[in-house]
Amino acid sequence: MGVVKNVLEPGAIVAAFTAGTLINRRKHVRLRDNPDVESSLLHSDPEGLKPNDEGYERSIRNRRTMQSRILAKFPFLLEIWYWLLTYWIYQGLRAFSARMISGHEAIFDTAEHHALSILSLEHVLHMDVELSIQRFVFRQKPWLMAFLARVYYSHIVLGVVFVVYCYTFMPRDKYQAIRRTLAFENVLAFTILTLWRCMPPRLLPEEYEFIDVLHSNRGGSAWTQNKFQLTIAAMPSLHFGNSVFIALCLLKFSPHWYLRVIAPLWPMLMGLTIVATANHFILDALVGATVTITAFNFNQVMLCLLPLERVLFRLLRLEKP
Repeated sequence: MGVVKNVLEPGAIVAAFTAGTLINRRKHVRLRDNPDVESSLLHSDPEGLKPNDEGYERSIRNRRTMQSRILAKFPFLLEIWYWLLTYWIYQGLRAFSARMISGHEAIFDTAEHHALSILSLEHVLHMDVELSIQRFVFRQKPWLMAFLARVYYSHIVLGVVFVVYCYTFMPRDKYQAIRRTLAFENVLAFTILTLWRCMPPRLLPEEYEFIDVLHSNRGGSAWTQNKFQLTIAAMPSLHFGNSVFIALCLLKFSPHWYLRVIAPLWPMLMGLTIVATANHFILDALVGATVTITAFNFNQVMLCLLPLERVLFRLLRLEKP
């Protein structure tokens, strides 16, 4: 079963990205030299350069390279690059952090203390329902737990489908804000989980009676269950934060009424999942939602990386489509 999951999940991501690339291809752009294309290259420039401006000739030369023509034909390839860069930087930092703290018992003791502090605060606020929910699912709806495990590990694939959908159907400025948000939320989340280590309920001592549903057997994901996994990163929950963000974006920007109708179901299902599987506390979910909303409101912070991107594109002799 694990092997099937390890193949199906990456395969689904590749399939979604391939579909997005083909659906959003530009039929009027040719990969080989063409007089009409050459004319358009000479009379337009994405950076607004004029023939007498410094860098104009370099820009034109870059736009004539095969890699630029491919990107002009299949502009969604750039979005795949952005997604991969965001995802692997975030996962790489988490993996590095996991290796750096490995064997440091004091850090894990602090993470456990923080988790117990959350439980105490939730008890005061009458929000400590995590154990009750898990017990209910196990005792009353045991079949549901296997379904929730699949939901938990589907959030990456669904996130990729969401990116493809937004790029295909939403106005470009709205999509770019969404893309920047997905990057900025990772910055905020990694900062929080590094400064405030927190153990998930499933790792608390046995006397707290939480059961580790997703990591105690062969279930799991090739992307999230490995020796580099950062286990003490419960706060915030980007699983829930992203589910809320997806729902809000669909409600506000989707042109399809049926998606707007079902959008709220995803954060509701993910909220139940992260609690029933003992991977997050209720407060983790609330902070996760706050992180994504904050990232959306301040997503333009990511524009500070544009100069670095321009340098990289010049080195690769690429021009944005």
